[in-house]
Amino acid sequence: MKTRSGLGDVVTTMILLLLGVALIYGNSFDRELGSALARVLDTQLFGFLLGVVMVLSVFLRWFGCLGQKRNKGFINFQSGDGSVGISTKAIQDFIVRVGREFSSIKNIESKLIQGRKTLDIDIKLKVLSGTRVPELSQVLQQRIRESVRESLGLEGIRNIAINVQEIVGDPRSKAPSVEEESITS
Repeated sequence: MKTRSGLGDVVTTMILLLLGVALIYGNSFDRELGSALARVLDTQLFGFLLGVVMVLSVFLRWFGCLGQKRNKGFINFQSGDGSVGISTKAIQDFIVRVGREFSSIKNIESKLIQGRKTLDIDIKLKVLSGTRVPELSQVLQQRIRESVRESLGLEGIRNIAINVQEIVGDPRSKAPSVEEESITS
């Protein structure tokens, strides 16, 4: 699982690491350094700053974990003979391939939002100018829902959200109609 660390988290972790190494080295190998560290640690300001760094590192770690996905990378479901797990990356790639069947779609990205027993799909599109977006959205949603159900066996698709990010191309050229595309696919 990938973890994202912010700069503050890295800095506080390095400070704590260096302080720990200095304390171990000073108390085990260099008694003079250990005595100097003991004098510095005995000051009220240093104790306060060390406490702030420690508390800050804990909060940064907690807040860093909040932004991470709870998704473990697989969507599991029960089949007749046992459990099946499909990687979320594989599902996203499958959805992108289904979307590329439509010539009026120039770019497609998918994101999965997994609930307890449901799956929401968020799709971002770049479409050709002249495309009838409501028709395309409806046909694309239906095609993705059917393809995912038939090919992957996932039944719990709750919502498929289509977000058109950009309309590209010459506005005077006519994009193929959605009916023409669905007939050829």
